[in-house]
Amino acid sequence: MKARENPFRSERVIGTIRYTCPDGDLDALIAKLAALGYRAAIVGPHGAGKTTLLEDLGRALEDRGFRITTVRLAADARRVPGEWAARAARLGPRDIVCLDGAEQLSASRWLSFRWQARRAGGLIVTSHTRGRLPLLIACTTSADLLEGIVRRLSPASAAGAPPAGELFQRHRGNLREALRELYDFHASP
Repeated sequence: MKARENPFRSERVIGTIRYTCPDGDLDALIAKLAALGYRAAIVGPHGAGKTTLLEDLGRALEDRGFRITTVRLAADARRVPGEWAARAARLGPRDIVCLDGAEQLSASRWLSFRWQARRAGGLIVTSHTRGRLPLLIACTTSADLLEGIVRRLSPASAAGAPPAGELFQRHRGNLREALRELYDFHASP
């Protein structure tokens, strides 16, 4: 199968599958965020939808008149990018900083980052563990959720494709990795 025809190609997954809030809609989550003073954490394991939710939340906040500054830290990044200090100096009350991967920062670097973001109207982080900011939402996954995503991306199950429950177990709940395996399955001749 050609990459552009693969139902599990990254642009199709990103364009089709968005995070679904279990206890309501995005507006309810934004109301909770406002109650937390726009300073909160999205927490969950790898592949649970934290980054997707952060992106969708950022777009919804932009629609409400906020300016979003996003800082992404890769798994091996232990410090914020060099241009962050200059960006932080220009923050104001209509700015919300979205930090994806807060767990990458040491305690001292986290305190420095938080202090530099103090002029912003908000700070939303993703992390694998609680504790950096008040909890906005804990992202979770399930085999049923993975099954629903697989059905949305490829309604006709491919012969020999691993079942969603098996993928879920093999990847320990990491939906991103399970979907990558399905991409590879469909890509192999």
